[in-house]
Amino acid sequence: MTMWHAQRASVFCYGLGLAVGAIGSGCVNDHDPGAGEESASAAITIDVNAGYTVTGVDSNKCVGVAGASTASNARLDIETCNGTASQRFHPEAMGGGFFRLRNELSGLCADVLGASTTAGALVIQFACGTGQNQQWSFTDVAGGAERITVRHSGEVLDVTGRGTADGTQLEQWPSNNGANQQFRMATALTPRPPE
Repeated sequence: MTMWHAQRASVFCYGLGLAVGAIGSGCVNDHDPGAGEESASAAITIDVNAGYTVTGVDSNKCVGVAGASTASNARLDIETCNGTASQRFHPEAMGGGFFRLRNELSGLCADVLGASTTAGALVIQFACGTGQNQQWSFTDVAGGAERITVRHSGEVLDVTGRGTADGTQLEQWPSNNGANQQFRMATALTPRPPE
């Protein structure tokens, strides 16, 4: 095992890396004014061999694919947690502390629609590729929650309008430390699907 530290632009990444790639590195994003390297000391470690549920702090509801769709362009939303595959995501290391999030049911990845850099652009599922609009980093925030930042725009995963109702869509939005931009990641009790 080796401990490594990489700095890329204003992003600080810390973590453990195994030669076989079993564990990826979590990444702490330093987009907040006044934030410093000290904020990176408790970065999440992402296990690329695990599946995760992603639960909104504001709503206590799970991120899922609307209607459990397996189609490209289906939007991601929050919904009452039910333990189904449409609410489980498998991280795939993309380098630099960023990860794709592949939905277990559809095999598609969390994606900012059209690689838009506009605040409010929808987060959907789409065929997995190498685009930075499918690459996400994780920043520890209060209470064991994470802020999830997309690489191409530097904006964060956000529950639209601080909604808490089932079906409230996800979007990218500038970080404002709102609880609707904080998510708890829990390892799901299912095996990683075959690739």
